[in-house]
Amino acid sequence: MHCHTSRSWIHQLPSGRNRQFAAGEVICHPGQSDNAIFLITRGRARICLSAEHKELTLGWLNPGSLYVTHTRAWVEALDDTHLTLWPLGQLVEMIQVAPEMAIAALREVGLMMDQATSLIEDLAFRSVESRLARYILLEAAKQPDNAIIPLDAPTELLASLLGTSRQTLSTLLNRMIRTGVLARPARNQLRVLDHSKLEKLALVSAS
Repeated sequence: MHCHTSRSWIHQLPSGRNRQFAAGEVICHPGQSDNAIFLITRGRARICLSAEHKELTLGWLNPGSLYVTHTRAWVEALDDTHLTLWPLGQLVEMIQVAPEMAIAALREVGLMMDQATSLIEDLAFRSVESRLARYILLEAAKQPDNAIIPLDAPTELLASLLGTSRQTLSTLLNRMIRTGVLARPARNQLRVLDHSKLEKLALVSAS
């Protein structure tokens, strides 16, 4: 469970335990006995599933994100990440102190379900190239017209988010650049050159 909401309710929460994690460190994992609720105060983390040396990224946690650890997912720090942590048994008390937290959490659970459904739909019905094209279009929509799209996540993490390998992702990006759909002004930057072709690629279904 995570939420990106107005932080007014955060200041009403009881004091928790502060912890720091370096980039690449595991914040929580399935089966741990000390389940807790935590709030990201600085840095970023990713939620992922891991099995048989394969990973699938489910989403990201940013400052203000709230997460409960009793799930089958792993959470890994992407940057130097700071968080405040409370025992899971304190959740009811926290909601009583800050009822807005429960309202925000319920709203974000719905958003998480929508994102999970979209991810399942993409993996089941769309090709990897289509998933990549959709991702680029979504990122481009966040930028001013014809602006640079920053690739904040390492290639391995982006590949995990799209349910593919780093090699396949690199091959597809290079093909889009070679065919004039994208430009790569710098290693961690993209620019869309042909929106119509990218939109057509986004509609390609899985074979």
